[in-house]
Amino acid sequence: MEAKKMASSENQMKYKHLPPDGGWGYAVAVASTVIFVVTIIPMAAFGLIFGNFLSSVGDETTGTTLANGIFNTVSSFMGLIVNVLLNMYSFRKVAFAGSLIFSLGTIGVIFCTNMAQFIISFGVIEGIGFGLLMPAAFSALNSYFDKKMALVMSVSQAIMVAGNMFMPILAAYFINILGFRGTLIVIAVLSLCSFPCAVVLQPVQWHCKKVAIEDEIVLDVDIHSRGKTRSLGEDVLKSQIEPLMHQNEQYKHLGASRRSLHHKVLENNFIPPKPRSLIIGLGDRVASVTTIHDFEDSYETTSFWKTFAASMDMSLLKDLQYVNVSLGLALCFTADVAFFPIIPLILGHIGLSSREIAFMMFTYFASDLLSRILLSVASGIVRFKSRYLVLGGAALSAIFRFTFVCNDTYLWKISLLAVLGFLRCFIQTPLPLVLSEEYPENFATAFSLYMAVNGAVSLICGPVMSAVKSFTGSDVMVCNILTALYAICVVAWVIEFVCRRGKTDSKLSNVIRN
Repeated sequence: MEAKKMASSENQMKYKHLPPDGGWGYAVAVASTVIFVVTIIPMAAFGLIFGNFLSSVGDETTGTTLANGIFNTVSSFMGLIVNVLLNMYSFRKVAFAGSLIFSLGTIGVIFCTNMAQFIISFGVIEGIGFGLLMPAAFSALNSYFDKKMALVMSVSQAIMVAGNMFMPILAAYFINILGFRGTLIVIAVLSLCSFPCAVVLQPVQWHCKKVAIEDEIVLDVDIHSRGKTRSLGEDVLKSQIEPLMHQNEQYKHLGASRRSLHHKVLENNFIPPKPRSLIIGLGDRVASVTTIHDFEDSYETTSFWKTFAASMDMSLLKDLQYVNVSLGLALCFTADVAFFPIIPLILGHIGLSSREIAFMMFTYFASDLLSRILLSVASGIVRFKSRYLVLGGAALSAIFRFTFVCNDTYLWKISLLAVLGFLRCFIQTPLPLVLSEEYPENFATAFSLYMAVNGAVSLICGPVMSAVKSFTGSDVMVCNILTALYAICVVAWVIEFVCRRGKTDSKLSNVIRN
């Protein structure tokens, strides 16, 4: 009888599954880091690798700005699409598709002989693959780690920045030894490493920790949240299960297979891990991710386009403050990621050798790493408002970037690059946190719309910079255009702060009078 009671008690016991915070999660962390290394790091030496080729097929500055602008635009808009795909398919399937497309792009670049082929292979095909790979890898990390997430991301960031430091030196070495096409073959082979890494991104439910819940819990699983729980003395966790992008009543038609899954959850006294929204990033790439996968490796939903339309909440665009914030962030992001590919071109045109340029780029990224370390230490002591950090970083970057082009001596250039690399951290690190601070209630939706704004800004700025180079023939003018993007953000944000301060003072005066 006692054995039957114990068995009955175990059957009635409810369980929740938590992220493993280790185990296979470390394999996922290594795989994700390798994916970032083989896709992002080669861009740190873009100018060194492709400068001479772009010069031979047209203009190196025009090709660099246009190709990178299209790459950033495509990958940004893919971020919107892949958020929906991750609700339909597993991490592995999305990442594997991204690996295939990205590798096809890197292989295609080897055979490019003109500007159009290069833009299609690098800007479009690699941009699509990268736009699939990055959110899938980020989402996998978010699923496997909770308490150790900060540690894992810190280690990955350190590896990424170290890779950025040494990539220009390695690129100069390979170009001298293997030549241009040989170096491209090495990059293409590295991109193939993303295939086994994609396979490692197993569904997190295979490795979750099973934890018994002793308190009485009433499970209220619905189609929207995947798992709202209420226990004795516990509020419904609405604020912690916001979807990746805004969802509405249209999600009620998700299909019978998913409903049957929820019935199985109820029958087995199983409480799924709650979805966790998070904005995470490595280097100059960030993504908004949420863990909301089902407990199978395949998914069935309604029309992709209906799901995509339901996920977009455009009402934020009616908020002038949001438009100002998102547009300013997009301008700062574009001003940063479009600048370092043209640094080697600017330095090459003043007569510096490949080794000197590689060392100066090493200095640039080493200063970035140093500032990230110092900012991490300072953040543990003093709390900063992320938007003020971005504003200060943008203002100082505009000043020092303008002075960077005023003198062509070696000591001047390397000193200013060290300063600009140090300031880069104050833009890239807090940039994704600005929206989470300004819009904590719906930051995932706000970030998704920011990605669309960022894609539009990149799409506009690429051709504009190309036109400026074609009209003026000056790399300095292209650099000044990018500097102007910082200035526009600084002016717009300062005007907003002044107006908000004026309204606050006016309201306070009215209160005092009354």
